[in-house]
Amino acid sequence: MKVLGIDPGNYSTGFCVLSSRGSSFKVETYGSVKSRKRPDNLKKIFEAIQSVIDKFSPEEIALESAFYGKNPQSLLRLGEVRGIILLLSTLNNIPVYEYTPQKVKNSITGYGWSKKEEVSFMVEKVLNVKTENHDEADAIAVAFCHIQSRRLNFG
Repeated sequence: MKVLGIDPGNYSTGFCVLSSRGSSFKVETYGSVKSRKRPDNLKKIFEAIQSVIDKFSPEEIALESAFYGKNPQSLLRLGEVRGIILLLSTLNNIPVYEYTPQKVKNSITGYGWSKKEEVSFMVEKVLNVKTENHDEADAIAVAFCHIQSRRLNFG
């Protein structure tokens, strides 16, 4: 199974392609798309994720679901980024599965309220990957969560 994990963000969107065979995992690629200028960031995210899809041909997309904070404007902007990901899934005929931040954290750390530093630490230990930022680590954790969930649901 090959999964594109995405941690959508207003100014930094993390991505990862994680493959699994049996009980082993392989991080094919990971990174983050950063942009502060709107609406250019939406185009930049679209092009970067499409390029990853073209190069790695993931079978499924795992997306961290929206987290509502205190700022409604941030939630609206996050919705725009999520819309780009959903459009890409439709254009490329790749199913999307969504996971709450708590489920993602629980799958990689064993605790749904872990801090970002703990997620990064466990991504490094479990998957032997040193990430540059929390968005990359979160994207890897989202893909890991999806593969683990699929294994539990389909044996």
